[in-house]
Amino acid sequence: MSRFSRQFPFAAYFACCALFFAGFFAGVCVAQEEEPTPVAQPVPEKEAVPSISDLHVQGLRSLEKTDLMAASDAADKLLMHYENDPRAVRLAGDLFLRSGKIRSAAKQFERYIEMIPADKPDLWQYGIALALSERYDDGRKLFELHRAANPNDVENAAWHFLCVAKMANIDQAKKLVLPAPGDTRVPMNEIRRLLIDGNEQRVLDAVKQLTEGSSAHETATFYANLYLGLYADAVGNQTKAMRLMRDATTYKQVNYMADIARVYLSELEAKEKATPVAK
Repeated sequence: MSRFSRQFPFAAYFACCALFFAGFFAGVCVAQEEEPTPVAQPVPEKEAVPSISDLHVQGLRSLEKTDLMAASDAADKLLMHYENDPRAVRLAGDLFLRSGKIRSAAKQFERYIEMIPADKPDLWQYGIALALSERYDDGRKLFELHRAANPNDVENAAWHFLCVAKMANIDQAKKLVLPAPGDTRVPMNEIRRLLIDGNEQRVLDAVKQLTEGSSAHETATFYANLYLGLYADAVGNQTKAMRLMRDATTYKQVNYMADIARVYLSELEAKEKATPVAK
């Protein structure tokens, strides 16, 4: 053994190295153990888009509860998910009209007509939207067109009468009452005659012929109030029109025209509030 070997403490040196590397690797292992293992995150499932029918039903159920905002939201969703689907566009127009968004309804009906022009004569709902948004000449034309598709409908004649009275005058409206033979619903025949001669009592007498408390009597009373109210509006009797339209809104059944009565009343009330009070 050399003199250097005898003088240098090799055993101690190797012992120190062993301790150093042992500590180093222990630290590495601890660091590796402390590093969190990444957890795979679940991929969220894409929310299913409701069908056109489902959204329409949602809107109808909202109308049954008189939740007009929810019904309008259903219409918005129809357009959001099915903007260029003709069926969705038409149903959205219906929901807008029944929830009181008349101008939005007219816009969607017009889009639908652009998509399917041949359906325009069938779209009496569009005519009502035009009448209630005071586009009377456009409404008149639509109801005249609708008569080709439904020649026996007195309601069509009544809305046409309103449009002509508003855009011209009541005498002109009486002269241009549309024919509507064969509408057997009580009191539709009497309502059409009302448009010509103004005899309101005949309408009320026809309703009285039905058994009070029956569903037929209830329905006839609703239509009498609705169209007597429309007639009063056409001749310029705003107060009477609102009273009769309020009576129409007490109808218990939920259907398209019952909703129209409520929207019509809302428009009449809005016009009254907007009319300056005479000093």
